[in-house]
Amino acid sequence: MEKIIKYSDFLLEHKLWYKSIPQFLNWLKEKSELKDFVFVDTETTGLGGPKKIQLTQIAAISTIYDFQQNDFKEQSSFNQKIKLTEETLKKKTEKDSKINWVLSFNRYGEKGVTYMDEELVLSNFYEWVEEQKDAMLVIQNAEFDMNLLNMRSKDIRFNNEVFDTKQLIQLYYIPLIQKLSETDNNYKELIEKIGTSTRDNGLISSSMSKIGPALGLNMSGYHDALSDCRITTNMVVRIIDLLKEHSDVDIMKYQTERIKVIRKN
Repeated sequence: MEKIIKYSDFLLEHKLWYKSIPQFLNWLKEKSELKDFVFVDTETTGLGGPKKIQLTQIAAISTIYDFQQNDFKEQSSFNQKIKLTEETLKKKTEKDSKINWVLSFNRYGEKGVTYMDEELVLSNFYEWVEEQKDAMLVIQNAEFDMNLLNMRSKDIRFNNEVFDTKQLIQLYYIPLIQKLSETDNNYKELIEKIGTSTRDNGLISSSMSKIGPALGLNMSGYHDALSDCRITTNMVVRIIDLLKEHSDVDIMKYQTERIKVIRKN
């Protein structure tokens, strides 16, 4: 019987639960002194999981993080696009297939771009990550990307530490603006602007498509993997600025409410 590989089997993801803002900032500072922060994003043919969909792009930016200045200095980048497999080409023609819509959404098929075999791109990416200094992978919704990176290949396994920026949003940014909204209507209006999401089980959305504009980010190029890496970098900077500014605020009430919902799902 084939062993089912679980996300937790290969991933050292930091669960940033029940930390105060100062505790989280101290954790971030300690990591910045030891590791390169490598922002990663992928594009795929859908949301069906690694056995049903394939990768179409892998991109990353290797950075050195200066905690005091709250600045990510870019060292190098990786950006490769992937050929559609025979299986994907067949699925594209099926009735009600959403693959063509997804590919259009992700700007797939641009002229002048080299498209390589998926296994080769995964191998190239693995070698590039190994060149970085004890890379910590920084990913928005890390479980999705890491499952694809580790399970679309028979041989490659990424065992790096992972910092999921979705947790940064869910457990620090949103609880902070919730607390601030108790006495500041500007934050109350901001929460209403972000809105709720079914993917967040009806709670305030942690989607980058909602949080980015709320932070005043330029979202042009969104859903190109390399552009998304740079948007994520800027998003983290804006959130850390806010956390540093309000490091004395107690967010435990709202953080705990979110964790209870995460635990149930």
